[in-house]
Amino acid sequence: MATATVAPPITVEQYLAFEGYPGLRDELIKGRIVLSPQPKPLHQYVAQHVYNLLREAFKESLYTVGLSSNIRFDLAHSMPAPDVFVVTKTALSAAIANDAYLSEPPLLAIEVISPANSRRNVIDKTELYLSHGTKLVWTIYPKKKRVDVFAWDARVIEVPHTGTLPLPQPANTSIAVGDLLNYSLSV
Repeated sequence: MATATVAPPITVEQYLAFEGYPGLRDELIKGRIVLSPQPKPLHQYVAQHVYNLLREAFKESLYTVGLSSNIRFDLAHSMPAPDVFVVTKTALSAAIANDAYLSEPPLLAIEVISPANSRRNVIDKTELYLSHGTKLVWTIYPKKKRVDVFAWDARVIEVPHTGTLPLPQPANTSIAVGDLLNYSLSV
């Protein structure tokens, strides 16, 4: 009887040497390189909308908001790239000064879910963020106009469409679900 051989996980250092494929985005998730197509305009528009809302919410704090950059989780053999994230200004400044990837977990990670995202990859990334210090993860489903909120303590936070989204402290405000999901283009 033949047995299947499982390849060892790819390390962050090995991933950093990976050249990628033209036209595809890549991330390292739990030792696997995950490829996906470049985002379509709706995905990008929603991510930019969320970015703008969060920039306003965190403008008077020690935190800043970023877009689609890999974050190192060396021990988990992972370098996910959340669509939008909130990190300390100190961590971002250090990454910029050292021309390095962030190695501090984000306070908040947001994934805009597209048809190319497999359910398994969404779950893996959510678990990865939460198990490495991220306080909240939002998964936004643009076509369904739905946002799911996951907390670091394994709670799924039910947020009605008329409610407000929890922001990790020290945000000086909250974000109404209606505002978050109001990304219709006026042409």
